[in-house]
Amino acid sequence: MFDSFYAMFIALALSFFPVAVAIWIITFIKKQQRRNRVSPLTANLLRPYGYTLQESIHDLRLELFGKITEILMTGLMLPLLLLIQAYFFNIKLSLTTWIITGIIGLVAFGFQIRKILKIVKTMQQNKLGYSCEMAVGQELEALVRPANHPYRLYHDIPFENYNIDHLVVGPNGVFVVETKGRSKHIIEGSKHFKVIVENDSLIFPTHTEKEPIEQVRRNVLSVKKWLQSATGMDIPVAGILVLPGWFVDLKQRAVDPYILSGSALPKVFPKLFAGALELGQINAIAYQVEQRVRDIKKD
Repeated sequence: MFDSFYAMFIALALSFFPVAVAIWIITFIKKQQRRNRVSPLTANLLRPYGYTLQESIHDLRLELFGKITEILMTGLMLPLLLLIQAYFFNIKLSLTTWIITGIIGLVAFGFQIRKILKIVKTMQQNKLGYSCEMAVGQELEALVRPANHPYRLYHDIPFENYNIDHLVVGPNGVFVVETKGRSKHIIEGSKHFKVIVENDSLIFPTHTEKEPIEQVRRNVLSVKKWLQSATGMDIPVAGILVLPGWFVDLKQRAVDPYILSGSALPKVFPKLFAGALELGQINAIAYQVEQRVRDIKKD
């Protein structure tokens, strides 16, 4: 029994020693690089659109790589441990030992595959959301270029436990812009791309949603309360729900929030009005927003 445990310990040490050395070398090189290099930037950066989703996708990719590596390591390590014991320590391996090892490997494999499928599904959802946020952000960027539309535009504004996709500050008020990416379903060989807005609901070809509209309303109230507290002024705030790639069929008056397609946003936005803001108010609001979003480290 003692020999078996001793052999197992030696086998594990031999197996993980190269990995430990590689990790130490990588860590050492990174520390040396940080020590010898400094960023040329002198200030933190503003968040781009979809920054939270970008970070999430990056983390999910690392997690996915880790899970795949765990599967490979498990598949290699289990038989390797047995073979090392048999070869170096003359421990006889019975058929039962191989069967038990195989069962353990299959259970571990199934567990990891389940996690991988969950990660892949979440990553696909985040990629769709990020693509739609990027599309809406680029449409909004066009608003700040003409001289007669002096808007301030911010992306991915962090609040407690959630983020606001876009915030536009201008002479016509403050606008909370939320993006919802929804895949188009192919039904009987044709794509259905119309969403009906009725009874405070988004009626898609395959399902109905109320939460996006309610979410925008909640976010508008949060931003209004925050800006009033931060600036001491009653700031006019309105919400916009954007559905990129969908034709929006309004069956009700949609102003709380405004509900638009991605392509209609730059055409309709200049006509929207939450409340008049003077330049001093715009600057005060912009200052408060920048304190919240200028949090990307220069390193």
